[in-house]
Amino acid sequence: MIDPNKHESQALSVACQSGGEYVESLGKTDLATFTGEEWATLIEVAVTAFQDHLRTAYANEPPPF
Repeated sequence: MIDPNKHESQALSVACQSGGEYVESLGKTDLATFTGEEWATLIEVAVTAFQDHLRTAYANEPPPF
């Protein structure tokens, strides 16, 4: 993402927080030990959090075009 706007920056922070919480729930810190399912879930958690935040942010304050 080049030059993220305020909503995108906030969505990235939310996605990082959600992803971090998922990783903590696994009790693992070495990403090399993640199973395929754990990796897929991490991506799903982060992407979903990002999209959900943007959806809410843009519903409240649509982007200028």
